[in-house]
Amino acid sequence: MAVGTINTSILTDIANAIRYQNGTATLYKPRQMAAAVAALDGTDAGNYQAQPYKALESGILSERVFEGIADAIRGQNGESTLYRPEDMAPAILALEWDVGFKVRALLLTNGTLEINYYERRYSASGGTIQQVFEVDTAGYSSASARPWDSIKLDVKRVYIDSSIAGLGITNCAYWFNAFANCTEVVGFENLSDFTNGTQMFTSCGALETIYATSFTNAIASSGSMFYGCSRLVGGTDGFVPSTTSAGSVCKLGAGGVLTNPNADNRTWFWGHFYADGQAVLTATATPDSTRELLASGRICAIGKYQGMGFTPWDASNRPQLTSVHFASDMGGFADLKLIYLFYSCSNLATITGLGNLANVSSLRYTFSSCAFTEMDFRGFDPSHLTDLFYAFAGCGSLTTIYADATWALPTSGISGMQCFYNYRSLVGGNGTAWSSGNTSYTYMRIDKTGQAGYLTAA
Repeated sequence: MAVGTINTSILTDIANAIRYQNGTATLYKPRQMAAAVAALDGTDAGNYQAQPYKALESGILSERVFEGIADAIRGQNGESTLYRPEDMAPAILALEWDVGFKVRALLLTNGTLEINYYERRYSASGGTIQQVFEVDTAGYSSASARPWDSIKLDVKRVYIDSSIAGLGITNCAYWFNAFANCTEVVGFENLSDFTNGTQMFTSCGALETIYATSFTNAIASSGSMFYGCSRLVGGTDGFVPSTTSAGSVCKLGAGGVLTNPNADNRTWFWGHFYADGQAVLTATATPDSTRELLASGRICAIGKYQGMGFTPWDASNRPQLTSVHFASDMGGFADLKLIYLFYSCSNLATITGLGNLANVSSLRYTFSSCAFTEMDFRGFDPSHLTDLFYAFAGCGSLTTIYADATWALPTSGISGMQCFYNYRSLVGGNGTAWSSGNTSYTYMRIDKTGQAGYLTAA
């Protein structure tokens, strides 16, 4: 897109400002100016030569030329100012350089917050710097005390550079607090040995991954370190922190929230929630373009989720969820845990495709407090189930659960207290009515002569 008619004197002024700052006589084409501004580092070569205005008084340029120059200026001064072309030369002349080795937090234009330690402002990850903040390594007493608090919602990713490693940073309290749109942290091994992680990740509701190739845990203070991190899943065994998890879970391996990028055991499926009230669970990331999408998000297949907050149907739209379908491609997972998947979806009345699932190990709270009247498990293989804790609790409208006549739970290694808690209307195929004294998982069996259960063979 063209930006319109531009007086060539504006471009000459910008080029002269660049030459003044770097002390050269270099001639710049418009498309070279952004890179030239980005390369300024306070070094004066001592050969400044201004160029006169051209005979051609005006011309037309792509707006990308000026967008690039403006981004480069903001990368240098750390401000968020919007610049008109005629403002750019004065802004370049006003640049002063942040020099000396410092711990800096750089907001890049791609949404990354990079934390590094260099002599000058520099992005080790190769991004374009938008704003710069100096990090006080002594720490912060609150989230609002951080210099980058105002841009917390702009951060989509955190990159911790290896230049940080070995600096002896001990206080990381509040560093990433309320980064509500941040999905991953990379390079966490470079913060090994910090001791204070108080509220470090509090209210990071979109955070799925903290990558670290190694980590030495010396955390002594960690109050509410992972409070509100409902989507955070460790890469070894799918561990998910609770609201009260302490800094001890900040580790690699079983029971840890960290993920080694070279040994990530997680797999993911997607929930596409459409405006007609149906959610489709599928291994396919792309939703159906012919349907109006209400929300979409991915869910870890081995995630040991601790409650609600990790699904596309949240407190704001959960009442709109009325039906669910498991797509045929959901049968490809080696392990599938559906923990809390539809918990408290009080208007969810229809579910199809349960027979498409395979290797399901956990139905903990999966269907609790839903509005089903019937459920059809025909084609579902129950042989991998280990956890049915409160799986169908509170489904007071459910009358019938269909299953294959060959249905059989594992003979050992399975638990499920209150699997059928408060199931007032449920009746098995041979007439066994729900009883408050028989609510454990053992009643998830075919109801027949000599074997009381709550399932109906079909």
